[in-house]
Amino acid sequence: MKENRILDFLKRNASYIVLSLCIIAVALSITLMLTKRSDAVSDGNPSINAPVQTPSDSVINPDDTIEQPVDAPIEFVMPVQTVISIGDYSETLVFNSTLGRFSTHKGLDFFAEEGTSVVAVLDGTVQSVETTLLTGTTITIDHGNGLKTVYNSLADGENVSVGQKVTKGQVIGEVSVSNRQESSSGAHLHFEVLEDGVNIDPSKYLALDEK
Repeated sequence: MKENRILDFLKRNASYIVLSLCIIAVALSITLMLTKRSDAVSDGNPSINAPVQTPSDSVINPDDTIEQPVDAPIEFVMPVQTVISIGDYSETLVFNSTLGRFSTHKGLDFFAEEGTSVVAVLDGTVQSVETTLLTGTTITIDHGNGLKTVYNSLADGENVSVGQKVTKGQVIGEVSVSNRQESSSGAHLHFEVLEDGVNIDPSKYLALDEK
């Protein structure tokens, strides 16, 4: 009799019993998934939704300044180390006693004893070595970036050759009176500086106060 009651109960409530069992199964599945995920995180594995840090996310300290290279100023050594006097550069007309007329003087004259050594004022490459009856021996050195130096009224051009690399302070010639256009002035070096083919006052790069 009791067994019949149980069977009747099960028949009447079969749908509810099945539904309850399904709910329990789903709950157990969710609980099992959450447990596995928790174990994975605790093992040090990253979460699926964890953000990935990119280089752009890094923090830059404003106090960490980046030092930029600074170009050192150009300074020549004196082309003649022992001088008696120095003639001025002039873009205005001055009297040339040798030629007996007025002309510009776009260089500095370093007066010294004949035979005094003349040196390269800066590292560079010998561009030309020329000797004429009127101007004597002239050496031109290319220092790069449009900067050139010209050494005129030298004794000869045997110390260097075209294409030769010279260093700052290297002897390239000797003071003489070979420039006949300025021969009445006596033995000296006529020194010019060009920037991009234009004569400038050489004192821009020379510490003339030391002489």
